[in-house]
Amino acid sequence: MIMFGKNKEKKEKTSNHKHSVEHAKEDIKDLEKRASSRYQKVRSFFKETYNKRIMYMYIVCALGVTFLIEVLARGSLLKGLYYVISSPYVFIVNALIVLMTLSFTLLLRRRFFGMALISLIWIIFGVSNCILMANRVTPFTAVDLMLIDSAFDVLNKYFDFWQIVLVIIALVAAIAGIVYLCFKAPKVNHKIQYVRNIAAIIIIWAVGFGAIQLGLGSGLIPRQFGNLRDSYTSYGFVYCFSNSLVNTGVKKPKNYSEEAIRALINGKTYKKAKSKPNILFLQLESFFDLKKVKNIKLSQDPVPTFTKFKKKYPSGYLNVPVVGAGTVNTEFETMTGMNMDDFGPGEYPFKTILNKKSCESIAFNLRPYGYTCHAVHNNTATFYGRNHVFANLGYDTFTSIENMDEVEKTQADDDKAWAKDKCLTKYIMDCLKSTKKQDFIYTISVQGHGAYPTEDMGSAIKVKGIEDEALTHQYEYFATQTNEMDAFVDALTKRLKKFKEKTILVMYGDHLPSLGITANNLVNGNVYQTEYIIWSNFKTKYTNEDLEAYQLEPKILKDLHITEGEINNYSQLHRKDKDQKAYLEGLHKLEYDQLYGKNLANKGKNPYKPTDLKFGLNDVTVNSINPMHNDVGTIYIYGNNFTPYSKVYINDEKFDTIYIDRTTLIVQNPELKAGDAFVVKQQNSDTHILSETKKYSYAAEETNARKIKETKAKKKKHKKK
Repeated sequence: MIMFGKNKEKKEKTSNHKHSVEHAKEDIKDLEKRASSRYQKVRSFFKETYNKRIMYMYIVCALGVTFLIEVLARGSLLKGLYYVISSPYVFIVNALIVLMTLSFTLLLRRRFFGMALISLIWIIFGVSNCILMANRVTPFTAVDLMLIDSAFDVLNKYFDFWQIVLVIIALVAAIAGIVYLCFKAPKVNHKIQYVRNIAAIIIIWAVGFGAIQLGLGSGLIPRQFGNLRDSYTSYGFVYCFSNSLVNTGVKKPKNYSEEAIRALINGKTYKKAKSKPNILFLQLESFFDLKKVKNIKLSQDPVPTFTKFKKKYPSGYLNVPVVGAGTVNTEFETMTGMNMDDFGPGEYPFKTILNKKSCESIAFNLRPYGYTCHAVHNNTATFYGRNHVFANLGYDTFTSIENMDEVEKTQADDDKAWAKDKCLTKYIMDCLKSTKKQDFIYTISVQGHGAYPTEDMGSAIKVKGIEDEALTHQYEYFATQTNEMDAFVDALTKRLKKFKEKTILVMYGDHLPSLGITANNLVNGNVYQTEYIIWSNFKTKYTNEDLEAYQLEPKILKDLHITEGEINNYSQLHRKDKDQKAYLEGLHKLEYDQLYGKNLANKGKNPYKPTDLKFGLNDVTVNSINPMHNDVGTIYIYGNNFTPYSKVYINDEKFDTIYIDRTTLIVQNPELKAGDAFVVKQQNSDTHILSETKKYSYAAEETNARKIKETKAKKKKHKKK
């Protein structure tokens, strides 16, 4: 009876288990049916919309993409909603621009694929803008598309390896999705009415342009931008980015003519140079006196030398065109005397017009007075295309980090580090000593560059008054970097003070650091103001005043009676005029005439011919080859002026190169033979080669000859002893 009960119980359990499994299968089938039904409904909806209510889908897509981009730009869903509610017309204009770009897909059979591709491009732009706003303060503009090569060079400075990997995975996934849609997206199931659809595209573009013009006329949206970050926030990413895409260069003035240009240069004065000292411009990366920030306390003055010099030498505020990033635009203004306000929003002339055309610059203006012009930069020469642009601005030599050795870095993590500025003293002094006549040296430092670590880096200078711990660490790290930059300035001026030639050193910050500083945080209330100092090892008559960056050259050269150059001379005569509007309009005409006009000021010819720019003061040379004849084929290459950026090529094939010192490199090539051609190239990548040595042909007997010579020298030395 007991066994029977147990068997009965076991059978009941088995029966219940089978029943449960059957129920589970039925539930799964039911779920599959419901899911399939819903999928078919969604598919049916999109198919119907795709073919019958296509314009609804376009409008919804444009609104959705625009809203997503604005949410990303603000980093908040609620802020995105507030933007839509508070600025409905501006939001509609942005959505219409997206719709205008989507409208071309009306001519495609696979419209869904086309819409997805264009929407993805807009979203990628929106994500890029979000990342840039967080890291460099200024937003994403069309010109940034031209900086992709430079962006790759510094990508690891801002992002960890895993972050870069995630971005790559996301891009691969997006591309895979687009490829999938290319083959699987539904097609239009009717004949495309091309005439009707082209008419629809024209209507969409007419409505879009009409809305933009109405916005411009009513003042709801501007044509020109002042503060880029504020403009992108107020007028939307899509509109501002599109504006930066089409609004480039210097626009033709309304009354541009030969008579108008002649009227501007008729008052030009030519004077014999009163004095021709060495002139040094020192542009300090993100250099900024943190004592200008309100409501914070510093454990010590980060910039004691700069503070002392401001009291002792002529100085003032310098109004620069950028904040947080965009060094080359301050560079452009100080080198050319041109006003960045006359160019397109967010434009980098170094990557646009100056990449293909030469123009007036302080270097060109000094050359007739016998100056040799040098550029020095402790970062890569190719960044912002300086390796091409500096020839168009009249420089004779350019010493970049590729021609520097023994450079210290700001962090132990080399990928995140920048070169320290103290190495610049040596190369500045080398430039001064390289000629017997006067020198102009434009130095661009890099130590103060972001991004700044959010973790505690053990900074000696402490900052109080900031609630955010990560931001406090960033401030302290920045304070330490500016303190070291200040020490570099102290060391440089001590060397210059002892230098026998008269020398003027103009030093200034290129822009404020990317620390989220706002006008309300500052004592002077302006994020576009840095400070400058005019130091000299002799007495000058310069006075304190606040300046625009493009007025720095005319201020320095006027007191020296150096009047060369239409723009330089014009600003010397008129920069202090009461009618500033007329002064700026005249400057605008001269800029247009030189860069985009007919060169009417110079009888239709461009007098500024690109120079034969030399990279590094001294040539890199190969003097001899010494193979060790071991199993791995170790070869010593002896020469002059090698750096860690020197790479050895044998018969045009690049070899892994070990840098020993300025005279020695090592490679391994077990197959070395007589007649092999050796070349050493200075480069920061395989595509960015700055210079190369003459071919050195290896002769097998030279090793034996060298050994005999060394043996004889040792015997001679031994006899003397």
